[in-house]
Amino acid sequence: MTFYKSQVEEVKPAKDKKEKKHKKEKKEKSKEKKEQVGEITDAAKLRAKLEKIDAKIDDLKKTKQEIVARLLELEETATNAAAAAPPASG
Repeated sequence: MTFYKSQVEEVKPAKDKKEKKHKKEKKEKSKEKKEQVGEITDAAKLRAKLEKIDAKIDDLKKTKQEIVARLLELEETATNAAAAAPPASG
């Protein structure tokens, strides 16, 4: 049985539409909050925000380095395992 998009939307309860509207409102509020950075005139507040962002960036860089190192280990292990395996003869 094939359902078309118009049929599927009719089956959805009205609650989903309200949730979507609520999520959209949250997203708009988040945008408004981010736009307020341009309105801050206190240098101390801006410096604190900048330091907070720098700390987050440093944490992300550390995490990235750990992931890259682990990925290289796994790829090397896989390559060595493939090279050590005897070729399949048929």
